[in-house]
Amino acid sequence: MSKGIFITGTDTGVGKTIVSAAIIRALIKKGIKVGAMKPMETGCAKTEDRLLPSDGMFLKEMAEMNDSIDLITPIRYEHPLAPMVAAELENRPVNLDSAFRAYNTLSERYELMVVEGAGGLLVPITKLKIQSLKLKTYFFSDLIKDLGLPVIVVVRPTLGTINHTLLTIREAERCGLEVTGVIINYSCPPENTAAEKTNPDVLRELCPVPIIGILPYIKNITLNNIDDMTNCLNINF
Repeated sequence: MSKGIFITGTDTGVGKTIVSAAIIRALIKKGIKVGAMKPMETGCAKTEDRLLPSDGMFLKEMAEMNDSIDLITPIRYEHPLAPMVAAELENRPVNLDSAFRAYNTLSERYELMVVEGAGGLLVPITKLKIQSLKLKTYFFSDLIKDLGLPVIVVVRPTLGTINHTLLTIREAERCGLEVTGVIINYSCPPENTAAEKTNPDVLRELCPVPIIGILPYIKNITLNNIDDMTNCLNINF
């Protein structure tokens, strides 16, 4: 068993947080002590002088963690943008070391970590200085590689998902990442289109990795229906 898994998506809004929660609950049912983390969250609500990461707090609840939210989501911004852009607007550089320190601390406390990204693999996090003082863009794919985690890709069932899914897997493999599988998630009410009906089978045929779950749309999210969703997952890691 790997020490953890990283949840990425083909895009923003595909339901990575719900999928992460379902995976967390499935692992808890297996008797595994699971820790959750969303290292960076943008679009946080501002309360007095504190930014509240809604996704991070939701994962904390799902994993039944007593740890500080500053460990679960150490990097937070108010603007709902890529971390690199939000950091520039808010004049607060991304502190990557805080994310790695938090991950190392949590991974010592839990058997397995479920780590959720933001957007997709090529969402920019920050710029790093390299030789000759040139700047290199540091993407989420770089973060995943530095954490040494395999990846699950969350995708939509709708039109366009075949291209987005295959491109994401190809980019992950190009970056040297291990892709464990794909989860198809209905983040919006199903419309029963031809694309929704045929895409799962097409993805099963074309994807070089397994389809490990198809999760239904949930209108009102509760712990009980998240637990029910775990029956739709084939978790073998």
